[in-house]
Amino acid sequence: MSVPVVAPDFEAEVRFLTVAEGGRLGPPIQGMYRPDISYDGDPAGQVFMVWPWFFGENGEDLPEGTTIPPATRARFYIASDNARPVLRQRTREGLQFYLNEGRKRVAVCRVTKILSLNRDAA
Repeated sequence: MSVPVVAPDFEAEVRFLTVAEGGRLGPPIQGMYRPDISYDGDPAGQVFMVWPWFFGENGEDLPEGTTIPPATRARFYIASDNARPVLRQRTREGLQFYLNEGRKRVAVCRVTKILSLNRDAA
C-alpha cells in the first residue's frame, strides 16, 4: 500500500500509549496500520474509520514499511464518506481524539491542522 491519492482531511500529533498505559505491545508499521478514531464522550464502541499516514519532523512521509515512532505526526484520511459529515462537525484544531484498535485505546492525538476535511470527497 502507499499514500492515498486523495487529499488528507486533517493533521494531528500522535502519542502512542506505553504498554504500562494499556497501549500496544509493539509499534505499528507505516502503510499497514489502520486504526479507528474516537472522541471523549463517544458511546462505547463508536469509532470512525481513518487511514493515518505518518510523517517526520521535516514534513516528509515516513517510508512505507518503517516502524512508526511512539510520538509522531500524521495526516488522516477519512475512510468512509458516511462519517465525513459527523467528523466535519466535530473535528477542529486543538481537539483531542484517540486511536483505537477494536475497543482498545492505543494513542492520544491532537488535531493540529484542518486540510481538506470540509471539501466533498472525490
